[in-house]
Amino acid sequence: MKMYLFTLFNSKRKMRKTNLWIVSVLLISGTMVITACHKSKDENEVDVTQLKKDILADAAITVAGASYVDLSAKAAQLLTAVQTLNATTNDANLETCRDLWKSTRETWELSEAWLIGPVEADDIDPRIDTWPVDFNDLNEVLASSATLDDAYMDGLETSLKGFHPIEYLLWGKDGNKAATSFTDREKEYLLALTQNLEKLCAEVNVSWSGSYANLMVNAGASGNSEFPTTRSAYETLVDAMAGICDEVAEGKMKDPFDQQDPAQEESPFAKNSIIDFTNNIKGILAMYQGRFISDGKGIEDLVRNYNLSLDNEIKTKHAAAVVALQAITMPFGEAIISQQTQVANAMSRISELADVLETKLKPFVQQYGQ
Repeated sequence: MKMYLFTLFNSKRKMRKTNLWIVSVLLISGTMVITACHKSKDENEVDVTQLKKDILADAAITVAGASYVDLSAKAAQLLTAVQTLNATTNDANLETCRDLWKSTRETWELSEAWLIGPVEADDIDPRIDTWPVDFNDLNEVLASSATLDDAYMDGLETSLKGFHPIEYLLWGKDGNKAATSFTDREKEYLLALTQNLEKLCAEVNVSWSGSYANLMVNAGASGNSEFPTTRSAYETLVDAMAGICDEVAEGKMKDPFDQQDPAQEESPFAKNSIIDFTNNIKGILAMYQGRFISDGKGIEDLVRNYNLSLDNEIKTKHAAAVVALQAITMPFGEAIISQQTQVANAMSRISELADVLETKLKPFVQQYGQ
């Protein structure tokens, strides 16, 4: 009986120890779970103040700054190719010039989604990209004996310099120019035009990286008259993104479409207009995502932190606009006559993208970008 009682007592004591051990394990485990959960939350928590600074820094450097470095480098390559063409005027060298014109043009058209700062304030945009080409005045330049030096080129009307007179000389009016048809005066003018383009692209790059980028990076800092608040910097970026939508849908496409006038097409000689328009729209997503050659933080990251629905709407509208442009399967000057449904649809989709940028994204950055 004593042995039974001792055994029973010992068994109960072991049970209490076991129960205490289980409770201890459970308490420790619970603490670990709570700690782990707390740690996970801290790791995933977004530092919004830092994020807003990073977005503006990447907009200024990773996107816009990188685009102007690229633009300047490509314009310099185009100039070298033109010099080679002038020395050895054959179809292979002509084709190289055409390819480099398109490559330089691609970067420029992408960058029009952030057409702010020096490129706007210093009137570089019209000096680089005015159309249509004035053939009468252009022929007068070719017929003249004027020395086509830097001062002369700077004094020309904007329609007589930049991308499109270069395009005209490289492709010819019908887009099928052969190298053997170049005159000495055309080569002289082509070289002067390309030198002027290279100079202006380099000027944008230096102006942007020299001061303007710092103004955007330091938006809201004391004495920053360009961007007295971070909100003003965000508003400027969104206005530029919406602005290129309006320029494409309501200007570049609408004017020749409404008037059924192929002569108003932007890049008719190279048959490059649809590519131009598409790159304009693609530039919007590049800025929104903070991505040009490399990937950084973009407005997208701020939107996704607060409003996934808006982020999805912007990307859906953007994709629809690009798809609609790609549905135009012939040169734009022909499409305004023969593919009017596709052209009208593309203009509508681009306008819808502009609407969501203006009426939803801009109020968003006004609320959260300060």
